[in-house]
Amino acid sequence: MFIDVYSKATGRKHRVPEHYLTNPVLAKPFRKTPKTRAAETSSATPETDVVTATTDTTETPAARGQE
Repeated sequence: MFIDVYSKATGRKHRVPEHYLTNPVLAKPFRKTPKTRAAETSSATPETDVVTATTDTTETPAARGQE
């Protein structure tokens, strides 16, 4: 599989085999793109559902001054 990287020397975008980044010698002239880094971190962490706490914003008649 190929991934997108930027050249550290020129800043130009390249496509290289994924195994290049596991080898320190081959990876030295490249840095990952933000998209590649984001894909790597999202696949490394388990997917979880985001649960947000909600508060009841409805007022009771007593809170509004009506009884």
